[in-house]
Amino acid sequence: MVNFVEYQNQLHLINAAASDHPEAFVNQTEEAYHESIRNIAESIVTQKRNCGLVMLSGPSSSGKTTTANLLKNAFQKIGVGSTIISLDDFYRGERQAPLLANGQHDYESVDALDVPEVERCLLSLIETRRCNMPVFNFEIHMPYPHKRQVTLGEHDIAIVEGIHALNPIFINKLPANDVCKIYISVKQGIHEGKTELFTANGMRLIRRIVRDYKFRGAKPERTLEMWPNVMDGERKYIKPYRGDADYTINSLHAYETCVLAKEAIPILQEVPQDCKDYDLSQKLIQNLKKFTIISSELVPNNSIIREFIGGGIY
Repeated sequence: MVNFVEYQNQLHLINAAASDHPEAFVNQTEEAYHESIRNIAESIVTQKRNCGLVMLSGPSSSGKTTTANLLKNAFQKIGVGSTIISLDDFYRGERQAPLLANGQHDYESVDALDVPEVERCLLSLIETRRCNMPVFNFEIHMPYPHKRQVTLGEHDIAIVEGIHALNPIFINKLPANDVCKIYISVKQGIHEGKTELFTANGMRLIRRIVRDYKFRGAKPERTLEMWPNVMDGERKYIKPYRGDADYTINSLHAYETCVLAKEAIPILQEVPQDCKDYDLSQKLIQNLKKFTIISSELVPNNSIIREFIGGGIY
């Protein structure tokens, strides 16, 4: 059988696989990713027996939510219970983040979270195996008045996912032997020969354009406008700590652009000509049109790609 997973970053190899064996291309890519998650789960259980917290960090649109659920399932299959905690639930609320020089609120900053509350909850989970944590209402951008009780069994693991999960402001307050650190991101782009069609960050941008349009009511020009601030926040608050991770995950799925192109092209075509990012939108469309389309029906419902196109179980 052809090993499609090897064809991760060359356009002609991706298109050949998409044209000749699309279902096998998708399935092999998914199985390779899921196997990498299973291997990490087994390593944590066998080599880091005291680990009670798995801190899963990565930049925007890297696939943290689905990966956390895949990790939970992998733990379950080897007899270890776990629960997922999202650091997004610790956001302080609308207009509660630090201000940038331009007067806008910096929601990428770690201080957009209720830092003392995060510290309290994580330490409580280690010391007492339980905590009462906030729940954030994303419709009104404020915390709910009620709390969520989290209780861990004796050998259970809490999977804590969020862009700031590896920030030393939290990690340095936790007992080192009780914590495992994972960093996830897209680690490579797509090339046409020696020309880079999409950088690794560009791959995440396409994911986010589709997701924000479909599920967050954001027009493509809004996502494009925000992207430089998102990238700046990543450089300041996320990427400096990726070298501290015990495990790293490359969330690029070799076939993904063949699926995302069909979604992203009509969305990007809505960008008006007077938008300052119009030229960028046209360049993205031009490059996306080079990919052979794969039907989204072939994408499993437990794939991280479902985070962006919908229809997922997580």
